[in-house]
Amino acid sequence: MAVIIVLSGCSTIQENDISLELEQEQSYAPMVNLNGTIYASYDLTKYEKYSTGEVFGEIKRRVPSSDIENANLTSNYYDEGTVIYNVKEDNKIFLIEESPGIYSILEKLE
Repeated sequence: MAVIIVLSGCSTIQENDISLELEQEQSYAPMVNLNGTIYASYDLTKYEKYSTGEVFGEIKRRVPSSDIENANLTSNYYDEGTVIYNVKEDNKIFLIEESPGIYSILEKLE
């Protein structure tokens, strides 16, 4: 019976460690590399504030945060195929589609 209690205790510690690691991995700003410039995602928006322009491109690969500066159209957050749009009202920002009709604003990381 003591062996079962000890194993059960180890299992709980491992689950807590895994949960902590997942929280730490997700505690970063979503970033996208567009032509060598890093953009960060700050806000969600609908059509009220900005209008989508032409498609700029799609995320080609999801990479670790440490590799974000190495390749165009990569992200540390967004999956492959996520569409990025130019914005009609402001050529300094982009919109990235989170879900149908919902976009995040991508602004240059300063």
